[in-house]
Amino acid sequence: MGVPGMFEKNIYDQYGLYCDEKYQFGQYEGFRSGSRFYVLMPSLRRHDHLWVQLEWAERLKGRGVPQIAELVTDTAGNMVTRVDGVQQLLFQLPEEEDRSGLSEGEALAMMHEFGDGWVPEVNDLHLYGRWLSFWETRMEQLEAFHHTIDQRLQKTAFDQQFLYTFPYYLGRAETAMQWLVEEGKEHTLPPFHGTVNHTRFKPGAWMAADENRTQVKLPLSFVYDHPARDVGECLRYCYEQDDLAFETEFLEAYARGQTFQPQMWALVGARLIFPLTYVELMEEHYLNEGTNEDRTKTDEVQFEQLLEREERYMQRVSQCLRDTLPRSAEGHWFMRDRSFVQ
Repeated sequence: MGVPGMFEKNIYDQYGLYCDEKYQFGQYEGFRSGSRFYVLMPSLRRHDHLWVQLEWAERLKGRGVPQIAELVTDTAGNMVTRVDGVQQLLFQLPEEEDRSGLSEGEALAMMHEFGDGWVPEVNDLHLYGRWLSFWETRMEQLEAFHHTIDQRLQKTAFDQQFLYTFPYYLGRAETAMQWLVEEGKEHTLPPFHGTVNHTRFKPGAWMAADENRTQVKLPLSFVYDHPARDVGECLRYCYEQDDLAFETEFLEAYARGQTFQPQMWALVGARLIFPLTYVELMEEHYLNEGTNEDRTKTDEVQFEQLLEREERYMQRVSQCLRDTLPRSAEGHWFMRDRSFVQ
């Protein structure tokens, strides 16, 4: 938040819009101007990334995918504008009501179908067929963190928990990578069969300004990958939050638009087994160590919560894979001891 009145002044000076009411859309700041709603998002990618994501958005809108936010340029025609001291992008949320009647699962299946094969010429947005290399790199970084922390003479409570739990999560990551190769057969994926996905899809990932404007999709979250990415991340959220009702609803709705093939489930399984939440927490903590004491306390709480739900989470994952891939998901994949929580 800037100085009271400064945000409104920035918006008027840069875009010629009056800010009638400010909103918080999740982690993003937004506002209403008349009957229209807007949201600001930090500009984190290069312009060539943005052009690809905006092109995807236009194509999806042209194919009938509802409720996609539209970029607004400033009065000088620039896409990126400094607001509250930060380089940001402004998106207008759709004005019309969502009359499609589609659930999140059905709308996601439609996006995956219509976005099939739109390969970007931007490497950072092209994640299809690259999970194994990404996961290996991230685990190598965590191993480096582990070595550094182990050498410290003074260790925090977070450090101690990291040292204690890392061997288990390293084993889980290695299992995920083995599953990705042996069951998911990532190396056999046909080229150009990826589609428009999201960086991290979960229930409620699409923004809602009010009850009539649901499922608003933000182009900055778009990446190119296998549909198993979105499905797997949605299930990860459901299993971590114990929301099995949404899991059932989501899968049934998605299946009305897309067929679940065995390789799809195998790739979903690899994502679920890979300990992404743990990896992200360790990365955030140690890459930003010492910058914010309040953040350190928050990280400690999140770590404890993650450990508390680990056993239940893996039970959900193993059951999911036994249901969908009974021959592949037999005991040896899930027999590793998980009784490390103190």
